[in-house]
Amino acid sequence: MTYHTNPFRLLTNPKETLFKLREAEQLRGHWLWTVLILLAFCLVFAALGWVGAGTETLNQLNAVYIGSDYESAKFSFIIGRLVWGLGLGLLVIFVVSLVFYLFYEIPYQKLVVIQLSVGVVFLLEALSWLLLLLAAGLEWDRSPFSIGVIADLFTDRPWVISLFGAVSLFQLLILYFQTRCLLLLFPAKRWHVWAVVGMIYLCYMLMLTLLGGIGNKIVAFIFA
Repeated sequence: MTYHTNPFRLLTNPKETLFKLREAEQLRGHWLWTVLILLAFCLVFAALGWVGAGTETLNQLNAVYIGSDYESAKFSFIIGRLVWGLGLGLLVIFVVSLVFYLFYEIPYQKLVVIQLSVGVVFLLEALSWLLLLLAAGLEWDRSPFSIGVIADLFTDRPWVISLFGAVSLFQLLILYFQTRCLLLLFPAKRWHVWAVVGMIYLCYMLMLTLLGGIGNKIVAFIFA
């Protein structure tokens, strides 16, 4: 049986699609989708850099960088965002698949197929950041789709806001989706799957919090 990869179909009709994926002996189209989704990560995060996501410190340096010098500095920041997007895409698709592969007897390529759908949800969340920044000037950690906007009412500590900002409706959907996929593809204990998926999500939260806490300092160090 041949499975033709479609990340959107897996998201919208998971039960039937996962059954086909579980029974499949051959996979088609997953590498093409991988390239397309990685390109989308690069474009979306480059766009976030272009509209000014996370550039508070760089904007403060506008008084120092004048004209073409400032534009050159900002262009470097956009390239950095693009590279970050590519790195995040590779992490979501390949590294997380490897972690699942180490815990469960599921073919690695089938795990990659699942993570392609996860990558789509990540992109939808990043697009929501882009739209919110353009429409309301809200950074990702103050998105109304996360509880970072609630944390912002009680504290001004960036790392706390970033930590809560990483808890979003999109990420909760990913948690549920990954757990459901793993349980349907491999007969593991539910608590064990939730523990593994939760561990990965905790690492993601800590990574975003770390970047939220030191990102501006890195920008200031490089361009000051």
